[in-house]
Amino acid sequence: MKNLQGRTALITGGASGIGLGMAEAFASAGMRIVIADINADSLEKASADLRSAGATVMPVMLDVTQLDAWAAVAERVEAEFGPVDLLCNNAGMGQGRIAYNQHYTLTDISPELWRLLFETNVSSVYHGIKTFAPRMVANGKGGHIVNTSSMAGLLAPPGMAVYAATKFAVLGLSESVRAELQPHGIGVSVLCPGGVQSNLVSTSASIRRANEGANAGMHAAMDTAAPSVHVMMSARKVGDRVLKAVLDDELYILTHPEYAPLVTERFDSILSAIGESAQQGYADTPASLQRSRSPIYQELASRLRTNKGTPA
Repeated sequence: MKNLQGRTALITGGASGIGLGMAEAFASAGMRIVIADINADSLEKASADLRSAGATVMPVMLDVTQLDAWAAVAERVEAEFGPVDLLCNNAGMGQGRIAYNQHYTLTDISPELWRLLFETNVSSVYHGIKTFAPRMVANGKGGHIVNTSSMAGLLAPPGMAVYAATKFAVLGLSESVRAELQPHGIGVSVLCPGGVQSNLVSTSASIRRANEGANAGMHAAMDTAAPSVHVMMSARKVGDRVLKAVLDDELYILTHPEYAPLVTERFDSILSAIGESAQQGYADTPASLQRSRSPIYQELASRLRTNKGTPA
């Protein structure tokens, strides 16, 4: 997508944090903005702030875990703004902490919270793509989808087992669906930020207080568990970086380069584990390898060679 002026962006979790940063950035590029959120008060404030900055905005209440709700939002948006050209699947919730330096282990997580995290962080992405990708294809004008993962989609430290599992899922989904939608002129990006100003921890706490399977005593501690957001990256700066990625059709959006050594460490560990075949003399067929290969990796490798001035 090179021309964003007058086109429509829909951003889930758009009333605060990274979602609001995206809304501000895309509004500055002349897009009409639909901010979808589950928090009515935040929606009202964010809409007023965006309008005061000159943006054309439609606020919509949306529970991203409910597929039927997505269809209703799509009909409403298309009736007022026309087709959605850019979808940002940004809504999510964190696993949280018992206290600032005390994390949940996997066995602390209730089955209800496990399901809620996957419904909010993963199923919501499926719901968004299931609803809007066919509409983008039918519209015939291309489009773009941004899915918010995390550095926890590339790294899995202790105390983040469920959250990391959801964000790894979003990363893999994004890589696969990029290849599926590319023939239709629809780009897909996956955002993997580190610490950013957001309401993720407090939102997670309030949601989990409503979860009957979670420990209410832990919730009260978690409300004050997060460090002050002023030490984290500006959500608007992240939004500006996402805007650039959409214009350049980038797959990976990594905003925090200080994590590069940790990512390298993980992938080096994986590569070092590849040794001899478990069955001497056996190898999967070339056809099997070809089926496992994603064209997007070849595309990105070609871009890298071009940027470095190396022949393809």
